[in-house]
Amino acid sequence: MNDLVKKSFGSTALTSLDDDVAARLISGIEDSQSQTVVAGDGVDLIKLDKSDGSWSMGQASDAVQDGAQFWINVLSLCHGHVCWSNYEGKRKNERLGEIMAPMSAPKPAKPNPIDGFPFKEQRSFEAICLIGEDAGRKVKFSNGSVGTLKAFKKLEDAVKEQLRRNRNYPCPVVEFESDKYRHGDYGWIQNPIFRIVDWADLQGNRLSEANGEEAPAPAPAPKPAPAAAAKPSIKKPSLKVVPEAAGEPLGAAAAEAPRGPRRRPPAA
Repeated sequence: MNDLVKKSFGSTALTSLDDDVAARLISGIEDSQSQTVVAGDGVDLIKLDKSDGSWSMGQASDAVQDGAQFWINVLSLCHGHVCWSNYEGKRKNERLGEIMAPMSAPKPAKPNPIDGFPFKEQRSFEAICLIGEDAGRKVKFSNGSVGTLKAFKKLEDAVKEQLRRNRNYPCPVVEFESDKYRHGDYGWIQNPIFRIVDWADLQGNRLSEANGEEAPAPAPAPKPAPAAAAKPSIKKPSLKVVPEAAGEPLGAAAAEAPRGPRRRPPAA
């Protein structure tokens, strides 16, 4: 035994780990990892503003441009559970843990509560902006609200149907939209919409371009206020996205696209 180790921990009869100890250690590490949040994975989060239904990206809350379209990496669709605190008073709530797995694998079992706060359902995916000012920007959407689970159900059903019909183009191309309804206790509630405007392969090649057709036209944007200048439409160039490795989320490299004005949440 190394003298430094012997001095610190004393002698031990163990010279290697038996199967039981190794299995318990592996289980403990996996349990710890499943309840540990690791921040800063290099991907911007895309989120829905609860007050006005607008979408934004990253820590600076950059507004998603009108007409922007995002290629969803179908291999990045994940399901699992997340644990958020629900503190009383003004203390800021925090994410205490999450456990997620690709939808190609079984959904993880729901872990035990953390500090009395239960785990709840969550879904997530990664996407790349295809056209507009943010072309090539990689984002991640992750949420577990009731509205999100309903939106994911529609997305999942569409992906299932596409995989049965044409698995060469399994990746949805979407525009992020929202709708709202009035809740009796909480007022207006904003829900996400992932509006599918096209399909693409795993390299970002569009089905509509392969067929020589135009992609479905996005819904018309709201008319600007009289004093505001009209926004130019976003052209839709073709794009090829090169995967970093088979089965892994794809890189953020993308073709240059025309730059246009950004949509910002209305001033308070």
